[in-house]
Order: sequence, then structure tokens, then C-alpha cells
Amino acid sequence: MKKLAMALLCLVSVAFFASCSKEGQPSISVLNEDGYVQDGAIVTLDEDINFGFVMTSSPDSEKELTKLVVKIDGVQWAEINLTGMKEYTYRETISYGDSKELIGESVITATVTDKAGEEATASITLYFEEVEVILIPEDFTWNRHGGNAATGNLAELGLQWTSNEKEIYAVIKPLQGAALYKFGAGRDIWSSTNTEAEKIALFQENLEPITEFKEISCTAADKDYDIVLGTVYNNQVNLIHITHSAAYTFKGTDVTITGQYK
Repeated sequence: MKKLAMALLCLVSVAFFASCSKEGQPSISVLNEDGYVQDGAIVTLDEDINFGFVMTSSPDSEKELTKLVVKIDGVQWAEINLTGMKEYTYRETISYGDSKELIGESVITATVTDKAGEEATASITLYFEEVEVILIPEDFTWNRHGGNAATGNLAELGLQWTSNEKEIYAVIKPLQGAALYKFGAGRDIWSSTNTEAEKIALFQENLEPITEFKEISCTAADKDYDIVLGTVYNNQVNLIHITHSAAYTFKGTDVTITGQYK
């Protein structure tokens, strides 16, 4: 409710600013049409957002417009040549996708310039409503044949499996720049973590990273597990549920580990 109150205050402020341009300046205001956001709108990251601006030459100088520059969070989005025009309506659609670097809001700014070099600016501040992202588990299969490095999506998850040790267990380690964790109460952790927010909260607990994981047998023909690992790699948080392994011997050992990740 606090954000909404602030948004309404901004809306009034910008509306006042747009209607009180100085003598000789062009005017610009936020486009007020159905389907187009207004300053202070509350939106979600994954929706298409229509926005626009309306601009006209100064009635005092009657100087033609020359250009419009639109910026989003300080980065230039568009530059429109308005040479010969005395009025113009700009319409655009943007989607922020799942941008995680956004912190609560985004500012769209439009500056129009006329032939005399006079400028006027209007802006739209958007506030983002958090969307609950449901996690969809995906299957994985890791296989290490003899002395080869393991195949599968380990590197995507920030992991590597290039060796086995005595007794014999698979040795799974984090890649450089990745952090590896092991969670207790495997199935409980896995089944109770169903949204992106829950997953991130899980990693915000006081966890100590581990340098390697070696609990998967390389000798058992078939074995079930209930082990949950976690990795943080390339700004991505991953939850990994190991549920089964199978091994057979030839001149060496072939081991397959399966489960799901989300």
C-alpha cells in the first residue's frame, strides 16, 4: 500500500510537470489511452507493457520538433527523428521477462527536442509485483564410463565428476566459481521446495559449502538414494535430488546416477 501511495503521488507530480512547461519549450506528456500504462503503474515482469508519450511544439515559438530520445533505467532505448513535425505520438511495447537484476521498479524517460534546442521531459515509473514462479523438476542422467569424465548436465549445474575413490564412490566436485551444498532430510527438502522464492530462501540459511561429495556407490548394481544437493553457479541456484545409481564392470567401471533437478 505504501508503494501505491507513492505511485499516486508521482502521478500527480508528473502530470503537473507536463502541463507547466516553460514558455518557448515543447510539451510532452504520458500517453493516456486504454491499454497504455500510466506513471506509477504496478506491473509484473512477465507481461507485455504498452507505453507511450505525446509531444507538441511550443505554441509560443512554433518551432518544429527535431528528435525524441527514450531511455529505460538510464539506458537509451530509442531515438526518433522528428524533423518537420510539430506533433508526434510515440507508442511502444516492452517486456522485462524474468530480469532478476531489477529491484522493485523501472523508470522510462522521454525527452523531446525542438529546432531551437529547447527540451522537455516526461517519465513513467513502473513498480513490479512479485510473481510466484513454480519450479518444474527435470530429469538428469550422469554417466561415467571407465576413466572418462562423466557425461550429462553436470557442468550446467556447476559440477564435475572426473574420478572415483576407494570403496568405490563417485567423487563429485564443484567447478571453479561454483559452490556445492548438501541438505539433510532429502525428500522433505525436495518436496517442500516448489517455488523460486522457496528455493532461494533455502540457500539463505546458514549453510557451509562442501568441497566434494562422495556417497554414491560405484559397485552396487542398483541402489536407491534420497539425497538433496544444492549448487550456486553463474548466478543460478540449483536444487538436485539424487534418487538412484546403477553400476556394472568391464575392464573398468560404468556408473550411472539419476534423479531430478529444479
